[in-house]
Amino acid sequence: MAGMGQSRLGHQHQRGQSGPLAVVLVLAIVISGSVLVVALGSDSFATAQGTLDTDRAEQGLTQFDSQTAMVALGESDTQQIVLAGSGSSSYEVVEDAGWMRVNVTNTTDGSTDTVMNVTLGAVVYENGNTDVAYQGGGVWRLSEGGGATMISPPEFHYRDATLTLPLVTVSGDRALSGQVSVARDGASQQYFPAPAIDDDWINPLESGEVNVTVQSRYYEAWGRFFQDRTDGTAQLDHDDRTATSTLVVPTGPQTVSNAIAATSASGEIKLAGSGGDTTRTDAYNSSAGTGTYADTRTAMGTIRTAGDLTVKGNSEVNGSVESGGFVTVKGSGEVTGDVAYADGTKITGTVGGDFEQISEVEGVGPADSYLNRRYDNISATNDNGDAGVPITGDLLDGGDQTLGPGNYHFDRLVVDGDTLTLDTGSDGEIEIAVRDYVQLENAGEIEVVGSGEVRVYVDGRATTASGHYFAIESSGGVVDVADDQNARQFWLYGHSDFRGQIDGTSSGTHQFEGVLYAPAGTVGLSTVTVEKGDIYGGVVAGTVLMENGGAVHYDRALRNVRAIPPEENIVRLTYLHVSENPVEISDT
Repeated sequence: MAGMGQSRLGHQHQRGQSGPLAVVLVLAIVISGSVLVVALGSDSFATAQGTLDTDRAEQGLTQFDSQTAMVALGESDTQQIVLAGSGSSSYEVVEDAGWMRVNVTNTTDGSTDTVMNVTLGAVVYENGNTDVAYQGGGVWRLSEGGGATMISPPEFHYRDATLTLPLVTVSGDRALSGQVSVARDGASQQYFPAPAIDDDWINPLESGEVNVTVQSRYYEAWGRFFQDRTDGTAQLDHDDRTATSTLVVPTGPQTVSNAIAATSASGEIKLAGSGGDTTRTDAYNSSAGTGTYADTRTAMGTIRTAGDLTVKGNSEVNGSVESGGFVTVKGSGEVTGDVAYADGTKITGTVGGDFEQISEVEGVGPADSYLNRRYDNISATNDNGDAGVPITGDLLDGGDQTLGPGNYHFDRLVVDGDTLTLDTGSDGEIEIAVRDYVQLENAGEIEVVGSGEVRVYVDGRATTASGHYFAIESSGGVVDVADDQNARQFWLYGHSDFRGQIDGTSSGTHQFEGVLYAPAGTVGLSTVTVEKGDIYGGVVAGTVLMENGGAVHYDRALRNVRAIPPEENIVRLTYLHVSENPVEISDT
């Protein structure tokens, strides 16, 4: 229905013209013995009468709304309703008035399903330049110069992350007199959940976005209603006369509670050490004492994966593991803590704790929606000009650079042999949107100073020469948080197809302090590889591969920190119930 035109509601009424003998009403009012004569022109009287008639129509359509809902939602078979009006105005059914569309977007693969797309129809009262209409289960008023307002709300109920939308649509006799009959026009149509239509159309929703779009003459009032009822924002398209409300499915666990988390059942975590280079996980706590890894090191480098886990060669997990698939520990591989598994185990290496079979490990929904919103916002409005940096091209074109609190957008964030200082000041925030990739090489350094947070959003439209969206390679590079390796201060976000690499096979230091957050959801392919390099913080991706001395040192200060912070005007949705309930209006 997206291509439907919006017809003019109602027919054009003949406007009366005053002739040379305009009617004048004369009122004589006695006040303290004196006579006050007031003359009222016919236009003033007509205006007052029109306002009275419109008010009566609002009351009548509000009652019509209440009784029609009883029929539409199955509480009554039919209802007889009297519509208040006057000889100079009328009601009519406009069957092609407006439409509503509900789309569900899978942010993992970018696909969008239209679960409902229907014509609304309307019962319209016109009086001069004012319309009052029943549409979509609500009553609306449109006045020339006054815009659209809502008189009574439509059938749209949002509460506790649940949207219930039993949409009422109307058809019937075009011209209506004073009394009408309302009856069901066939059975209700359930659009969501609807596994018979699509296996994925079920509750609870796992990821993505739900967009409810209304095209209507009263779209501005619909938009205000969406904002009021969901505490979110509504996007208005004045050219198409549409209002769209966006509701976002939560992205799963919100904290980084493990050294490594692999979020996809088709993914895996693999630790494969060789020679004298130990591949390992362990932990520290940047919020305790001096907080550095050297001062607070402990054996709590836990691993959690929705898929398989392999620990082999010269590798050790200093902590427990939890797998929704198969756990293999072989050769010199070691797990110092417990092993929880869903599918089975193959143990020829060393396990220091107990074994437990579990049913599954819940994955983590992708961060694609959050990343896209932040990227779009920052790319449209940023502080590049104030910082003296171009909006396109590499951030550093030779020489060191300092950025203060604010939002910045770059095509590529390349730090080659120089230092980018991100000075957050006292609790300030720096957000950087990167179109293509982030690359550190030849001892390039990103240094975070101050006590605030830095968040980097990588859109990933192009890769480095090695095929990555984030890479520390070629003689090394460092992401350094000056405040005791506090991983809470640096977050790098990637899509569900993200590819990241810390490659320490060449000389130099290869080190990342912060969180690499690119969950894959159930089907994503995001991958992070660490070889002869160190991460101080945590990693969340679909697959994590650690080889030849790669290490993840988990910062336990991350345990109670949300990976995706609460956002204003972002409405969260877990359960969706959408149906169409048609009624027919007939003149009696």
